[in-house]
Amino acid sequence: MEAGQVTLHILQSNLVRGIMKKRYLYSFLFGIPGFFIAGITSLVLLGALLGSLWLFIFGDNPWPPATEKILSVVLVLIFLIVWIGCIAIGYAIGKRLENDATLNRTHVLISATLTGLFILLIVLQQFSVRNIGPKSDSVLCSEYCTQKGYSASGMPPLNSGDRTCSCYDGSGKEALNIPLDRIEPGASK
Repeated sequence: MEAGQVTLHILQSNLVRGIMKKRYLYSFLFGIPGFFIAGITSLVLLGALLGSLWLFIFGDNPWPPATEKILSVVLVLIFLIVWIGCIAIGYAIGKRLENDATLNRTHVLISATLTGLFILLIVLQQFSVRNIGPKSDSVLCSEYCTQKGYSASGMPPLNSGDRTCSCYDGSGKEALNIPLDRIEPGASK
């Protein structure tokens, strides 16, 4: 091959492959869902470690003060090891596939689907505990009573059919009883 043909071949292969090498693209494709996988894995392993420490070492006795700091470091280390491991696997797979000029759309779709599912699970979990979405009746009642300056709030049992909010003064006596329908959700902010 002449110098001109080599240059043309290099330009064509770079145009077909794109600007980013596959090793970096696959690192990215594995790294994004790997972030969520690392988070879940680190929390599960930390829970197992805490359970083991409680069952076999410390029990119900007071734990040493340094345990909290050490466990925080362990959590971060587990997270980073798993996340970097996912990125490294993506890098190795991408490096192996660099000679193939086409991008496997299935791999991109799998990465995007996994990332979307993790985000959807996070949103659904936050919705189920009412961090997002409409506030529960007990939260509305509590915020209303706090805004009006009362010390505490309470509600009758859910199966009683009584949908009222009771506000209590400093001595624990009921000072106000208001139907929940009269409490505006936006007014308690």
